[in-house]
Parts: sequence; C-alpha cells; structure tokens
Amino acid sequence: MSVKFLLSNTLAGSLIGTGGVAIKELIEVSEARVTVSSVQDVYPGTSERIVLISGSESAVNTAQILVWEMIALNVNSNGDKSVSWSPRAATENPGDLGEVPVTGRIAIPAAAGGLILGRQGATIRAISEETGARVQMTSKEEAFFTQERILTISGGTDSCVKCVTLILFKLSEDLEAAQYVNRGVTYSSHAAAGGGGMGMPLGLDGRNPGGSGRGRRGAPGQANTAAAAVIPTVPPAVYNTQIQITVDDSIVGNILGRQGSTLREIMSLSGARITVSPRGEYEEGTTNRIVTIVGSPASTQTAHLYVQQKLNQLPPSRPPRRAKQNDA
Repeated sequence: MSVKFLLSNTLAGSLIGTGGVAIKELIEVSEARVTVSSVQDVYPGTSERIVLISGSESAVNTAQILVWEMIALNVNSNGDKSVSWSPRAATENPGDLGEVPVTGRIAIPAAAGGLILGRQGATIRAISEETGARVQMTSKEEAFFTQERILTISGGTDSCVKCVTLILFKLSEDLEAAQYVNRGVTYSSHAAAGGGGMGMPLGLDGRNPGGSGRGRRGAPGQANTAAAAVIPTVPPAVYNTQIQITVDDSIVGNILGRQGSTLREIMSLSGARITVSPRGEYEEGTTNRIVTIVGSPASTQTAHLYVQQKLNQLPPSRPPRRAKQNDA
C-alpha cells in the first residue's frame, strides 16, 4: 500500500531530521519505505513537499501514526523552526499529544475517491463521525492533472490518526484502485519526461488532434490547434522551444481556469511557461486568442498535450428551452 502526505517545508525538515537521522529511524521503526521530495519538488498548485509512504498496510499505518506525532510536536513547539524528534523514542515512550489540534493533508489516487466517499458521501461521513476528525476531499475536476484527490484532515492528533487508519483500511478493499498513477514524489519532471508512472494525459497519444492551419478560424466551440510545430527560439544548446496555438475566445476559459488556476497547474506540471493574449488581442481577422508555450522540447510538448485535453473537455450543451404554454 501507499499513501502520500503533503507537508510544509518546515514539517518535511522535521521529518527528515538533522543529517537524515529522523527519517532513517522512521523507516527502521515502521518498516515502511519513506521518500520525501526535494525542496524544489512541491505538489502542483501548492508549496508543500510530498512524503510517499509505502509498504504493508501495517507498516504504512505505523508510519502515518508517527507522522501525525511529528506534526503535533511542531504544533506544540509554537516556533517557526522544525523541532527535533525521534520516531524510536516516540514509539517506546508515547507522548501526551493525543488532544493536540492538528491539520494534515494526504493525497489518494483519484480512482479510489469513490471508496472513501461512499454512496452520496456516506462513507466519508461515517469515518468523520467515528473518529471525530473533520475530513474534506477535493473534487474529481481538481484531480484532472495529478489523478489524485486531496483529503484535508483536522482534529485532535488521535482523531486524525484513527481517521487515516480507517482510510487505509478502505483503500485495502480495492488495491488496484489504490495504486497511484504517479508512484513517485516528483510531478513536473514526470510529466515533462512523459514517463516514470505519471504518463501523459489520458486519451492523447502526442499527435495534434485534428488541428487546422494557423490563421483559419476554428468551428464555434472548438479549438484551432494551428501552428503546433516546434520552433527553436534560442540556440539548440539551450533546448528552448516555442509552440503557438490559437484558441477561440469562447473556450479559452477551459485552459485559464478560475483566476488562472488551471493555467498555473499546467505550468507547474509541465515545467513550461504559458502566456495567453489578453481579451481583445486576437489573431488577425478572428476572435482567436494566441496561446504561447515556451520551454524545453519535452516540457512544451507536455504542456501542449495538457492544453489540448482541457480544450477537448467542452461544457455540455444546454437543453432547449420549453415553449411557454398560453393559459388561454
């Protein structure tokens, strides 16, 4: 089994310990595999580092208990710097931290979201009621790029520990659904490389899906994917490339997202830089906005695929209005 914790840099530092002593103890005590992302490798759309815990259900559960203990110690410290902790000491002499109010976040595979939610949210409500912890899960739409849903868990330390224990138990009911698409702790490089478990967006094979020539206006409600050729913009040694596509103004919101959230996530995952021409600044003779993607060949191609997949997710058409009937 596996579970991912999302931790601030301070908490991640405490988990690792000076010279890696704490994380070595954590691995020895729990018998789980524990991997922490680097300072630069944060979870898409956040500033949090990823802690991947893998092993038997018993090993993963032991490790997650100790992670919550470490979080509680940091909360109790009232300081900005991470505190020193010893997983071995915490196991041999448990502290009195059960009632310390804590909040933590874990990422689970999107495919397992239904297991945790249950029918009409019955399972997640039952877990919350039984443990006393508050649990919130992100939507399926927010899992589009990472194929993971985030659970924010808050309450007393003991409540949070019990909550994750029950979540792990539910995940064990369907180990296939509980497998992460990205089995690592790095997101942008996995996406840019197109491998390592993350893979490319589903439904795309790297080809331009039906684009037309640049300068031609696409059909209403469809993307004009013209000019998708890779154009070197700097000497080859820098491996900097540029892709330009034009998108009808009516659907550019698909790649922008609310307050630019979707665009930021695409950039975070791909490692490319993306700009969209302002409203009113169209390709000549059209109402198409110009989308420019700049980066390495791999990152620009990855970003282009993500953009295309978002553009292919068109909103459902509205049902026709019913004609009003006269009372007469």
